[in-house]
Amino acid sequence: MSPPPPPGLPVNPGNRLNQPPRAVAIVGFANCGKTTLICRLLGLARDQGYRVAAVKHSHKTLEVDHPGKDTWRFRQAGAQAVVLTAPGLLQVTHHLDSDPPLAAALALLPGDLDLVLVEGYKQGPLPKLAFVPPDGAVGDLPAAEPVIAYISPSPLSTGRPVFSRDQAPEILDFLLAWLEI
Repeated sequence: MSPPPPPGLPVNPGNRLNQPPRAVAIVGFANCGKTTLICRLLGLARDQGYRVAAVKHSHKTLEVDHPGKDTWRFRQAGAQAVVLTAPGLLQVTHHLDSDPPLAAALALLPGDLDLVLVEGYKQGPLPKLAFVPPDGAVGDLPAAEPVIAYISPSPLSTGRPVFSRDQAPEILDFLLAWLEI
């Protein structure tokens, strides 16, 4: 049995607690609009009363601790994990020797979420919404199966739903229905 969440974190007594969150990856080329679409979807879902989260995968090595700050000093002193708390904030930074798998990131999220939108993890197992380049075709995408729908500026013949990136409400409705939320 899992320990109770820390005080102040929400607890959902429903059947979603301690189950893997329902998640979808939004994948595509750099600067195609993934983050903008995810932000719109998160806001729409929140406004409809859903509990949502986002996971961002980067291929770049990032440094979130700034030199000279306490959290940076803790890391330099040898901490494998650093927790920063402040009013309204609980941030945990784990320092690893390799790129963490998606499952590890999802496992850190609260158990009462309705939907998680993941930016990246093109090769991961999640169902995906795949952006198609404006001058490209579905075949131009890196392997990103399983694709459940495409985001494209023009019509496609794929046998799967195709949305424009401006159709955030329709995309959210599709995701909620597809995930049975």
